[in-house]
Amino acid sequence: MRMGPSSAPFLSAAAEPLYRAAVASGRTTPADLAERAGIDRVAAEHEIEVLAAIGLLDVRDGAIEAVAPRMPLEQVAAEHAKAADAARRLASVFADVWSEGGDRLNFVEVIADEARINAVEAKLMDDTASTVDGLCIGPVSPRKLQPGMTIPPPRVAVGFLEAMERGVRGRGLYGVSVLEDFEGLAAVHQCIAAGEQARVFAQVPLNLMVFDDKRAFITVPGQKGARRSAIVVHESGLLDCLVSLFEVFWQMGVPLSAESQVVDALEGGPGPGEQQLLSYLAAGLTDEAIARDLGVSARTVGRRIARLEEVLGAHSRFQLAVQASRRDWI
Repeated sequence: MRMGPSSAPFLSAAAEPLYRAAVASGRTTPADLAERAGIDRVAAEHEIEVLAAIGLLDVRDGAIEAVAPRMPLEQVAAEHAKAADAARRLASVFADVWSEGGDRLNFVEVIADEARINAVEAKLMDDTASTVDGLCIGPVSPRKLQPGMTIPPPRVAVGFLEAMERGVRGRGLYGVSVLEDFEGLAAVHQCIAAGEQARVFAQVPLNLMVFDDKRAFITVPGQKGARRSAIVVHESGLLDCLVSLFEVFWQMGVPLSAESQVVDALEGGPGPGEQQLLSYLAAGLTDEAIARDLGVSARTVGRRIARLEEVLGAHSRFQLAVQASRRDWI
């Protein structure tokens, strides 16, 4: 099988204002068209060549005139569709070659190079059309860093905010360590502000992103000095399992909001105040009764209970009691 690049040109962001200006102007010159479109002259000249090659502009005797768009663009769409079909067929052939050459699974790719990991992650995000679902263990606590171990600061995934702007739906489930880290929580707040639904859970098992339920991207600690490795999972039974795994953990998560604050992790167990509060809850006291006994408002009691629920990954009073009991806190 042979496949060459598509002969159909690709339009840039400058194409629309140039074409609009050409339609509004009638027959005009390249310089006037660039000025009317508010585009740099050099950039406009290149895009005018592309629009003319497609057939959207008629360029003759140094003058430019817009052409009706339907037929030229239908031709471009048809050529790109043919190229895409050829690429898919070639990908299938290459996947078989890859699998046969080393007894490999063609629905799994392992990437160890950091630069390529970043590039693949960005490409998956850029190609996403409808949904991005993610599990994130969260920032590594400074108390857990090994000597000489360096971890980049938490950040929003490359391309995520742009994906949200174009209408992609985002859901993120974060480990409770995000509530211990100001930079990590700030990154989550950015995602929430962009429209992400965010939740927190005590025991997020892995770092995973699922794109349109068609690709999964898993990152794991690297070996031989590498910071991390990545696994890309294509459509398969394994991908179906990962999609289901996300949904299970998502249902167990506690909603996060833009008002969520950094809290103590209570790694050493609850303090006397938390212990007393948990004991009151286990005894079935209402918030009002607890508030009267502690000499605080019921609202303060509610905030303290919500804080414990976030730390323990519980989304009900019952789950809070179960989680606390498992840790022998009550």
